[in-house]
Amino acid sequence: MNYTREEADVIIADSFRDLNVRGKKLLLASQKGGEKSAIYESELIKSCGAGVYNKLREDFRSPDYRDRIFCSLEKAGVKCVTAKSAFYPDGLRHIDPFPLVLYTRGNAELLKKRIFCVVGSRKSSAQTLEQCKAICKELSAYVVIATGVADGADRAAALGALDSGNVICVLPGGHANSDVTLKMVEERGLSISIFPPATPVLQYMFALRNSVLAGLAEGVLVVSAGINGGALSTANYALDYGKDVFAFPYNIGVASGEGCNNLIKSGAYLCDRAEDVLAAMRIECGERESDEELDGDEAAVMDALRSEGELHAEKIAALTGKSTSEITVICSLLEIKGLLVRTGGNKFAAVK
Repeated sequence: MNYTREEADVIIADSFRDLNVRGKKLLLASQKGGEKSAIYESELIKSCGAGVYNKLREDFRSPDYRDRIFCSLEKAGVKCVTAKSAFYPDGLRHIDPFPLVLYTRGNAELLKKRIFCVVGSRKSSAQTLEQCKAICKELSAYVVIATGVADGADRAAALGALDSGNVICVLPGGHANSDVTLKMVEERGLSISIFPPATPVLQYMFALRNSVLAGLAEGVLVVSAGINGGALSTANYALDYGKDVFAFPYNIGVASGEGCNNLIKSGAYLCDRAEDVLAAMRIECGERESDEELDGDEAAVMDALRSEGELHAEKIAALTGKSTSEITVICSLLEIKGLLVRTGGNKFAAVK
């Protein structure tokens, strides 16, 4: 990939892992020349020492070092979007300090579209995962869905938006490995890291990843979270940045929903359908799909589930006047249509 000289300098500065963002900015400023370059150089020497600075300056200017960095990026299939690049998202500039480089695979043009973040717990229920997929599928017709790469709700969000291609996954570490889902995202959408490809995942990186998710997006939907769930970190960053926060509502006693209910108590929007998000974003959308394509028995089952919540097949049979075996067949058809989900023990719950 061709980079401008200014972009290339930023990428090289970001390759120095011993420098924090402030140090990298000082290094860049010290190499520009002019009256203030000596001041920036002096500040950097004070923070890292003359010996370290001299080595950094040598590598920064070294053609061999620069070639090694760009060859490693090319080998990893990673393209860089820097703070000097046209595709750098404005929302990330509100993070202090904002990342100098986004290491990407896929369609970087998604960064200039409207983005909405969906996150949740690894320990989400089957019903929540299906609801997450469904709502992200609907939302991705209008906005880009940003999420993480963990099992559970993040993966469900990515899969829901996958067909549209309007999906961004933000990694906690570098692009060292890609699982099947992430590879599909990179083929149709985009993956992002604020770390070079070979960077291993360390605990502190998850908070940085969450700040990037919140910075990228116009709002955040938390579909599941325990009382101290990690997804709440992303919601808190969003609140700090002045973004809207949404949460799925949960029944009393559901551990994976305690964090969501607390968010709603604190003023987050209650969300149970895509329209809740789209309305807040002032996006006009078409009417929700009706049940016109369902036959009478299918519609009766869906009415029972929507009215009563999660039900055992025997209870559905009692409510609809059908046999349990008939209900099992009907529910299988509705599951194929994506309208309900099996929750275990021959129980079912509506998704839409």
